[in-house]
Amino acid sequence: MRRRGVEPRIASLQPLCRGKRFTFAQAVVEYAGRRFRRDLLLHPGAVVILPLLGDKTIMLRQWRPGCSCWLHELPAGTIEEGEDPAETAARELEEETGYRATRIEHLASFYTSPGTSTEKIHAYIADGLVKTRQRLEEDEIIRLEIIPLKEAVRMAVNGEIEDAKTITTLLLYAARTGLLTEL
Repeated sequence: MRRRGVEPRIASLQPLCRGKRFTFAQAVVEYAGRRFRRDLLLHPGAVVILPLLGDKTIMLRQWRPGCSCWLHELPAGTIEEGEDPAETAARELEEETGYRATRIEHLASFYTSPGTSTEKIHAYIADGLVKTRQRLEEDEIIRLEIIPLKEAVRMAVNGEIEDAKTITTLLLYAARTGLLTEL
């Protein structure tokens, strides 16, 4: 039931638990004379990068504690306070893959789970890659894989890739470039 001119709003936000990068909070939402509580993960935002090496891409085989499994993923990372998302993309690309991009282009932005999290991901395309040095963080368990781009898109379409940010980025790029029609 939507009333004209009445928009939902967060009336209060109470932090419940602070972690290294994220805060778990309880929001009180007001709408049409009602108040209700929602649990929220407060997230500073993140980036995902599609690194292009000609007709190939660099993917990560990364172990993730959330699923307790290895996933195929594109490089990604959390935006640091005061950092522009394009800067985060350049930094994360080099840290996770050991490649620096001479060109980074914004592809799209999207919310990952807007019912429970404030996380917004900014997707970038990176090309003109120059080999540098990989600098993984202590808690990152990553193996690099160079995969033909058509194969990566096929893997996303066939359900072999289970990481949502990777699937979204690959399919957006494939739709933009006509790669989907070639599969």
